[in-house]
Formats: sequence, C-alpha cells, structure tokens
Amino acid sequence: MAEPMANVSDELLERFRSISNATVLGQLLRHGYDKVYMLGVESLAKGRRLCGRAVTLQYLPSRPDLASIIATGQHGEGFNETPRWQALETLRKGDVLVADAMGLGKTSTGGDVVFSRILTQDAEGLVTDGGVRDGHKVIRYGYPVFAGGSTPTVGEPNILPYQVNEPIQCGGVLVWPGDIILGDDDGIVVLPSHLAAEIVDECEHHDEVEQAVIEYTQRERVSPKHFYPFNEETERIYQEWKARQSS
Repeated sequence: MAEPMANVSDELLERFRSISNATVLGQLLRHGYDKVYMLGVESLAKGRRLCGRAVTLQYLPSRPDLASIIATGQHGEGFNETPRWQALETLRKGDVLVADAMGLGKTSTGGDVVFSRILTQDAEGLVTDGGVRDGHKVIRYGYPVFAGGSTPTVGEPNILPYQVNEPIQCGGVLVWPGDIILGDDDGIVVLPSHLAAEIVDECEHHDEVEQAVIEYTQRERVSPKHFYPFNEETERIYQEWKARQSS
C-alpha cells in the first residue's frame, strides 16, 4: 500500500513553528480533513510549543505470546531491544515521538529514564495518548510533553510496544510517519505531510490578516465583527498593515 506521506524540509518545518494551531486546523478543515485534533492528549508542560515530524510507535495489549515475540523478534534479544528503543534510537533533530497507547491515559508508555533519550537525541518532544511515568521528572528535560496523563504505574503488565514507523492512531487521529505534529497549550494538531507545502502560504496569510485586524481594532477601538468573514475592508486593512511592515 502506498503511504500518503511526503518529505518535509527543515525550512518548511520552521515556517510552521510560528503558525497557530487554530489556523492550521482551520485550513485543514477547508481541505476536508476534519479529524486532525487529538482528544484526551494534553500538555504536561504548559507554555511549550511543539513542531516536528512524527516517528510513530504502536503499543498493543499485553499477552504472554506477544511478550515472547517482542523479546526475541527482529529488534534483537531482550527487554532493552524492544520496538520502543528502536523508536527512540530512530529520533533525530526535528522529530517527535508519537506513541499509540490505545487511549490508556493512566498506563505508562515510559518514564524519566527511558524518555531521557529524547533529550540526548536532540528530538523535539513526546506525544502519547497513554500515560507518562514520573511526568514531573520528564518535563524537567525541557522539551514539550503531551500525554493522556502522568502516572506512577508500569506499562508492561497492560501494554507492550509492537512496531515502529507504521500508521497509528493517537488521540483518535490517524498519524503517518513523517506527518507534522503541532502542539501548544490547546493540544495537538496533526498536519498530513503531503499537505504541508500546499497550505503553508494560506496559513501564514491568515495569521497575518488576523494580526492586522487585531492591531486595527485595538487602535481604532472598533468591533472585529466588521471584518469577519474576511471581506474587502479586511483586505484594505491588511494591505495597509503589510505596507507598514515593509517600510
């Protein structure tokens, strides 16, 4: 099966760092993508912005035969050669680890020791609809952490890591490897990688127009209702704002 993914350049990724999640979500809705906002996945470290390419990790419910397969499978022998470690070792700068834990927000996908590898790999952060053990310690690493919750539990009795860089769900949203993961205090939006280049100009333009409207309405003490939906007057205000930016 062909994978609907495209390589997202560092330059393109950088442009999305300054675009609001709400704007990206709005543009995706216009393109027919209405299931891109993760449910039950929230920031454990408020104020941290996340933008990066997805490296995906899928968990499955624990069972003895699955545990045996994982411990002796293609990833190598033993607990420390599981798919979770493969995913962590795959991470590079610009990547985000996205873990599908089937929405089990109080079941751990890892803790401060395991997820210290995200820091030493210079990756962008962590997203999971499962739990994070010792979450208060993990957030001290300084990268963004989005999860179903923080938990003291160990995950292995309930879930086991199964495969890496395959399509997954997380928070009820499809995530393909390489999709752009955008996070802020409002949550996580998944931007399909093949749409990134197509909508980036639209997103930047939308944010600029809104900034122009905000500045104008605050300066003139008028209601924003006159400029929504965007109309000719909105465009006039935007063009005046744009001229001031370049002067």
